Amino acid sequence: MQLKPLKFGNVEIAFPVVLAPMAGYTDAAMRTLCLEHGAGAVYTELASSEGLIRDGGKTFQMLEPAPGEHPIAGHIFGRDPQAMAEAAKIIEQDGRFDWIDINCGCPVKKVVSRGAGAALLKELPLMGAIIESVKKAVTLPVSVKTRIGFNHETADHLELAKVVEASGADMIAVHARLAKHFHGGDPDWEKLGEMKQALNIPIIGNGGVNTPADAERMVATSGVDGVMIGRGAIGNPWIFEEVKNVRSSAFRRPMLEQPPEGGTTNLFNMMAEHLRRLVELNELRQGGLARPNKYPPEEAACIQFRTHIPYYVKGLFGKKQLLVKLATLKSVDDILEEVGRLVEKNMGNE
Repeated sequence: MQLKPLKFGNVEIAFPVVLAPMAGYTDAAMRTLCLEHGAGAVYTELASSEGLIRDGGKTFQMLEPAPGEHPIAGHIFGRDPQAMAEAAKIIEQDGRFDWIDINCGCPVKKVVSRGAGAALLKELPLMGAIIESVKKAVTLPVSVKTRIGFNHETADHLELAKVVEASGADMIAVHARLAKHFHGGDPDWEKLGEMKQALNIPIIGNGGVNTPADAERMVATSGVDGVMIGRGAIGNPWIFEEVKNVRSSAFRRPMLEQPPEGGTTNLFNMMAEHLRRLVELNELRQGGLARPNKYPPEEAACIQFRTHIPYYVKGLFGKKQLLVKLATLKSVDDILEEVGRLVEKNMGNE
């Protein structure tokens, strides 16, 4: 697979295989691991424009980048053009972000019910006004994260693509499923190809990429300028290195479906490092709070890590016992002890 460096505005992504924004997952702990293992760029979690304006400190924690974390996009949502512009200014003034990304594709009910995210696919004039407002408010490049449509009755992929480009966006990333389908069904990479042909701005394809072979097929089918990986990177930061190196279908270990080299030892070390970074992140966040958090940093990190563990241990023999115990594991030592037992069980199966 040949991908050229992706350029838009003053941003250049040397290896345009990037980490998707995912609420509850893509905090600085996960983002830095993915960058260190080959991701060309990362996006923050989804942050509310109204929240950034109203309680900037608390909401900004959703965006807080780690030192040296680049290239990185500040990812925001909302439906009021002025509020989105003000939020974009806050991100730009922080000085640590490379570009602003506008969410026009999140299908989650609590976002859509507010008329934001994927709901904007039903209101293309408003979507265009938001993009224009943000573009005028900042000097950073502006991109849009969206889908190929809301449902079969609303504007199609080519209509929305033209609105995004005409409104001044510098780049677009598109999940190749309708919003109503969430992550279900096969992604329509052919529509990404049609959008690529219709646009003059770069397009990154998203949806259905879980292996290096998937990334190759997406690029071959659509001709997109870059690939965005979401759920395929949860519990598998190695996937970016795998895509970069693209050796063969045997590059991934069939038993573990996880680290390409080092087997279960590599898996244990990655989980331990991820957990350590989560603890540090919570210490940093709680250090800036006026009131104590409900959970101390270590316990908060362990709770957050519960959503990652099933992905890390996917394919391991005897994982059920660990998953059953998750709710009772409240310290780093407890989690790593259980993970260690699981790793030991699987050492002989590699």
